[in-house]
Amino acid sequence: MNQARAEAGSFAQFFSQSLADPDRLFWLLNAGGWIGLSLVTLVSLSLPYGQLEFAYITHNLLQSIAGFLLCVPLRLVIKRSWSLSPWHRVIIASSLTIVSAAVWTGFRLELLMILTEETGLWRDFGGWFFASLFVFLAWVLLYHMVKFGQALQGEKETLLVLEAGRRKEAFKLVSAESAAKEAQLKLLRYQLNPHFLFNTLNSIASLVSAKRSTDAQSMIGELSTFLRFSLESDRNITIPFRDEIEALDLYLRIEQVRFSDRLVVEQNIDPRVLPIQVPSLLLQPLVENSIKHAIGRAEEGGRILITAELEDRNLVLTVEDSGSGVDEKGPELSDLFDAPGFGLRSTAERLENLYGDGFSFNASRSPLGGLKLALHLPIRGNH
Repeated sequence: MNQARAEAGSFAQFFSQSLADPDRLFWLLNAGGWIGLSLVTLVSLSLPYGQLEFAYITHNLLQSIAGFLLCVPLRLVIKRSWSLSPWHRVIIASSLTIVSAAVWTGFRLELLMILTEETGLWRDFGGWFFASLFVFLAWVLLYHMVKFGQALQGEKETLLVLEAGRRKEAFKLVSAESAAKEAQLKLLRYQLNPHFLFNTLNSIASLVSAKRSTDAQSMIGELSTFLRFSLESDRNITIPFRDEIEALDLYLRIEQVRFSDRLVVEQNIDPRVLPIQVPSLLLQPLVENSIKHAIGRAEEGGRILITAELEDRNLVLTVEDSGSGVDEKGPELSDLFDAPGFGLRSTAERLENLYGDGFSFNASRSPLGGLKLALHLPIRGNH
């Protein structure tokens, strides 16, 4: 019993030290990821196709080792470019992803021909390259998510220092409260990035499995554009509503690739609301909720209506959908919070931090047949 406790304590200490040490965390995650890819390849390709000969097993292991080694210089270059502007970081990361995928593809093809004496595999370079591109794109995105997490940890530590100083003098009290509020908003804002990325990567994987390579490539391109926009705007807690609509349009173009004509989106935007400041990525979680729970479940797809208008000194935003085609009772907002999804809960928490009790967030049945989410936000400034 004591030995088991000691081993558990040692493992916990090792895990804690790994999280605190970026270099150790990189080696652990990088090794674990490529080992996992080897196992997935073994289960999904080698076993079903009876490729259990020594040559194929060796090829599987060596290609993962090569991928592991390629990620070392990839990490170094991205790490050194972290201080550059978001636009330069996107260009560098995209270029390195393509180069790494091409090198890994060439190595895999040549190695397979050497080990199995197969010939003429280079004409399949495009298909192999696309799979390699997806692997390295996922690696780069996950690496950025880990970096965002480490940045958030640093912000939390800064908040602790400010909180301690708040008890010493009244001026530091005001400063600490302001910093805590801004950091919480950034924390919730940053959490939407991995949430959205995982959903989009799952969609790309589904397109690849369905052999819709053209659609998958298009979605990857739209995802790159959306990430560039996100990197350029994630420094600001609020942005003009016209920029929020632009971000939403980027997201909808990604979803349009997946749903094609099954997804119809209509926007009714009052031009007077365009300069009003709103939290960044405010509408995307609401629209994503409609796509996931209504459009995605309806056999014939459906319709989403987005409305923005002025009402006294409030900005009124609504997102309505045509439902999934199943007769359901009208949901309450509290019921939506009980669901596994993160987006609506995060949106409500961000608005509470920014507006206090000055906003409302309601759910009701839409005349379209599905859910209607309505936001009433107070207008600040001279609008």
